[in-house]
Amino acid sequence: VVEDDPILKNLLGHTLANAYQTVYAGTGDEAIALFEKFKPVLVLLDLTLPGSRDGFSVLEELRKRDDEGKTVPVIVVSNLSDQTAKDRALALGVTEYLVKAEVDVDEIVAKVKGHLPA
Repeated sequence: VVEDDPILKNLLGHTLANAYQTVYAGTGDEAIALFEKFKPVLVLLDLTLPGSRDGFSVLEELRKRDDEGKTVPVIVVSNLSDQTAKDRALALGVTEYLVKAEVDVDEIVAKVKGHLPA
């Protein structure tokens, strides 16, 4: 879970932790470091992150890799609702693009479950 909003990060984390091993990053740099360490089977990614590496940069870096990062399912959960952001994320290979204001936690969890093996 790559999310800088502590409330949403905790809400998603607590909900997902009941069924999945979950790790959390609040910045793009933390996300890349955790990917190196854990090789997640799915990434929930916010696009607006503090620091020098936003969610687009994280996604670009993952997709350039020669390991699991190239194909890992990435579900964007962002406040960016404009078509330009969606198009850019889709061009970078996101699996799903969800706008925070348009979904609730149960919908996000359902999307996660839909992209993970049973």
